Amino acid sequence: MLLYCNKSFWRVALEHKGSIVYRWPNIIAGLVISAITLGLEYTRLLDVTWAPDLPHHFGMHALGVIVAFAVVFRTNLGWQRYWEAITQLHFMYSKFADAYTQFVAFAQVTLNVLKAKGGEGAPQKIDKVRRALDEMDKNFSLLSAMAADRLSHGDTMRMERRASMASWTQQIILRRELRHGPDITGARKLPKLRERELGVEQSLAYGWEGEYLVTTCPTPREIELLTVSSDRVSTVMFWILRDMAALANDMCIPPPIQSRMYQECSNGMLGFNNCLKISDVPFPFPYAQLLTLLLTVYACFIPIYITCFTDSLIASPILAFLLFQGIWGVNEVAKELENPFGADENDISLADFHARFLDVMWEVTPEDPREEPAKAERADFRKKATDAEEIKDKEV
Repeated sequence: MLLYCNKSFWRVALEHKGSIVYRWPNIIAGLVISAITLGLEYTRLLDVTWAPDLPHHFGMHALGVIVAFAVVFRTNLGWQRYWEAITQLHFMYSKFADAYTQFVAFAQVTLNVLKAKGGEGAPQKIDKVRRALDEMDKNFSLLSAMAADRLSHGDTMRMERRASMASWTQQIILRRELRHGPDITGARKLPKLRERELGVEQSLAYGWEGEYLVTTCPTPREIELLTVSSDRVSTVMFWILRDMAALANDMCIPPPIQSRMYQECSNGMLGFNNCLKISDVPFPFPYAQLLTLLLTVYACFIPIYITCFTDSLIASPILAFLLFQGIWGVNEVAKELENPFGADENDISLADFHARFLDVMWEVTPEDPREEPAKAERADFRKKATDAEEIKDKEV
């Protein structure tokens, strides 16, 4: 996603990154139309018998009104899709962050109470809470990574990818063919996961195959489950809810207050599914096809119209170029807005949202900040737990 200052006129006007105006296919098409317009002006100047002549401009005006309305209507719908996508994405990540911070806060209070009261079974409960904290660290970072990967590989983006690598007959297909057919784009592959360390930042580079940082890499068994899962986000959310439920009786927080964690998780999944709706459902094909044909016909008539009602060797090609760039460019803008979860400069950066979510997790202290932080103790506990998990996997 490009960020800019809308008050900087020349910087905005001359920027080519993410621009519709400076794309070579559009410029070449506009120059061709300008050249045709110039040639037709010469035919009228030389009084050639087959020179174009329109007695009235009603037909061109009527076609222009239809095309302009269709293009503006599509752009409006595209903007609605884009704004809905960014709204629901913010909603999703805010709710996931709320659920995580609430769990960490409840777990911190529980640890403090257990340490203060002590008693029989307190050490075992403390270990259980700490293990749950480690699992939450891992699973919430994994949840964010799976959500970002799923949205960036939605059906609309898969079809955009197929357009550059599939045959002509495979570029427009039914949904069942995409679901059950071969995965030629590699969208179903598990993304690369890398354990986050100090000094290592989430890559924000655009690309089809992303790499996501996580707090702790999944176990081999979890990777196996995620690889075969058809809905990885729901799978990871199930692991989170399971761990919350397993620790519910050991927390010193009243159950009605604990229910807020489940509600925020549910709200976050609602936001994710609203984003998924935009990522998987394309703009209606009949409308896109009709508008494409109308624009093509309209562009073909631009040289004739400009020639007949301008009669200038200088103004005619310039006006033809600008008219084509205007109407065609607005339609290109609409197409950019319709698919917001892509890898272009104008698309929403899902990796950036994932990185910000990791920052929130990283800044939530594992212990009460009013006490001496036991990070070394927590790191040692995490290492022991990981070693025990690996030994268990080997025994299985």
